Amino acid sequence: MKRMILISVVIMLGLSLGLTAQAKRVINPSGGTWSTPDDFTTKFWKEKFFGGGPGQPGNVLMAIGQGFVFQNAVLQEVVPAESIPDWCTALEGVVSYETTYEGGMLTLNSSGPWLEKGSLKAKNVTATNISCHDGSGNLLGFELTMEGSFNKSAYFFDITASFTVAPDNYEVKTNSSDGVVFQVGYDFDATITISE
Repeated sequence: MKRMILISVVIMLGLSLGLTAQAKRVINPSGGTWSTPDDFTTKFWKEKFFGGGPGQPGNVLMAIGQGFVFQNAVLQEVVPAESIPDWCTALEGVVSYETTYEGGMLTLNSSGPWLEKGSLKAKNVTATNISCHDGSGNLLGFELTMEGSFNKSAYFFDITASFTVAPDNYEVKTNSSDGVVFQVGYDFDATITISE
């Protein structure tokens, strides 16, 4: 009988500790909004031209930085933007497009400033991108936004990423292993907000 009581106490204690660990906040309590370059760094963004070229449905977008990965977002639609954004370089012949990517997966982990432990994941993320191009179609810059909720979590995200092309931070390349052409940019700006 004593053994049964002891086993019951051990099981109850284990359950209690497990629930306490799950209830502990994983979000860093010192903030709710983090921005580059003060709070975290970005590495690169890349768009593979699986659709055949820039702005083609089927292209795949990804981005990587300190404590986050965004991947597998597939270009669905490109339409002319309603207006040229103020942040866009005011050159003659500038055009602006709104591009929608769907099906992306966002992962935030504790190597970034937002989590004390563990990770947060969101699937089927839609990202909207407003890009500016010169008269020859060359990319000048963009602003990408996405928002939604993390899977199996009470937390929501709101993210804005921006990029301005400079001679040393952007290139169009061909992957030597599969021949796929892609564009890549380095050290983009981003702001990530997490809320309940």
